[in-house]
Amino acid sequence: METGDLAQVAINILEWSWDIVDVIWNPLTSTEWFWSTIMDNSVRFWLALTIFFVRLTTLIWVIKDANARSSSFRFRLLSASLIILFTPIFGTLLYIAIRPQGWKWDKTDRRDTLFQNSQLCNNCWEYNKIENAYCTNCWECMCTTCRECQEKYSASYNYCPNCGAPNLDA
Repeated sequence: METGDLAQVAINILEWSWDIVDVIWNPLTSTEWFWSTIMDNSVRFWLALTIFFVRLTTLIWVIKDANARSSSFRFRLLSASLIILFTPIFGTLLYIAIRPQGWKWDKTDRRDTLFQNSQLCNNCWEYNKIENAYCTNCWECMCTTCRECQEKYSASYNYCPNCGAPNLDA
């Protein structure tokens, strides 16, 4: 989008905000007394400006959140359209209902699966399978011998899995 297009969108949103104020305003200001004593055009202006900024900040939040949750251009366009076409409250509720639950960069399941069966080499900081006796990168010994039961186990364990003796080398 070019700057002129963004300015036109902002003007349209401000006009929609003014129309919303008119819908709310006209029934309230039907009596002469109410109009002259309580409300005037400056209050209408500030009310319209407040609605405009609520819509604009909601739109910015939804665009940023949609970008963080999805790489799909269509989803991001749909998300912005929900806020522009509907009120910020109703559009935001619709957006929250359809948005993906996780972040696009969040690989928790993959990361947990990766690290669950891995151990870190103390020499080169490379991840290796738990079963490896030696590091696949630097050939550092990845296991230790228990001082109690003499069984070999991963050096990344704090306790021997066979007898529960503490790993004093860790």
